[in-house]
Amino acid sequence: MRVFDTERQEWAGSRRERLFHPDQYLDVRRQKVIRRKTAIVLAVAGLTFGVWALAWKDEPEPYRDFTAARSDTAKETSEGPGDGSGDSAPPAQPSASLPAGYEPWQDVAGFRVAFPTGWERDSRSSQYGIDVVDYRSPDGTRRLQVFQVMETSPYESLQVAQVEAQKLDGYEALSLTEVPGGEEQAAEHEYRADEISGEQGGGTRHVIDHRFEGADGERYALVAYGSDADGPDDERELVDTALRWFCPPDTRCDTPAG
Repeated sequence: MRVFDTERQEWAGSRRERLFHPDQYLDVRRQKVIRRKTAIVLAVAGLTFGVWALAWKDEPEPYRDFTAARSDTAKETSEGPGDGSGDSAPPAQPSASLPAGYEPWQDVAGFRVAFPTGWERDSRSSQYGIDVVDYRSPDGTRRLQVFQVMETSPYESLQVAQVEAQKLDGYEALSLTEVPGGEEQAAEHEYRADEISGEQGGGTRHVIDHRFEGADGERYALVAYGSDADGPDDERELVDTALRWFCPPDTRCDTPAG
């Protein structure tokens, strides 16, 4: 086979042909050796590519912020109690342990609680822990408040709160005591006052401020406000029901038995 030398622009002689196609002028044994080495190089290259391809396929997916995704989902699906204009999550499943007219609620703040059906929700930021959340009756005369406290014990927290409560017009302490029983600490402050900030309706108000240690080891408060004229039973039912159904944020709790 003649080869055209592009540098010299002439047909190469037999000696230069060997420079362009040296393997054609090797003996059979050397040609086999060259082919064998070529096959080995190709096999190694193929194996290397295969290993790289598998490693690339098994690389983990890019990191996703599932906490933010969960928060966005909660905001998209949330509905407030009552007229649906609030910012709470859908209610939890009801139970026979609920008094008539009550419903359980999984709040967007993370906790579960129960209160009368049709109540409206609002919230405000807190200096410590979860937001301060209020559930209020449609006529504005009754309220359930939920928040987290920073003191190291429920009783200590109530002692601090009582200092402020004593400044209320017509303040009258009914009790301030630790609540016995149970593994978690709890304490309660019950009192009357003629005027309480944020409360609607005239007349003396009756308040039960129950503070306790939740299943997560944090301290929380459930505070019931209502008129003193109709007696203390409705505020007591409000606190007791909310306490029985309360479940802290990021905590798994059983549905209360009937």
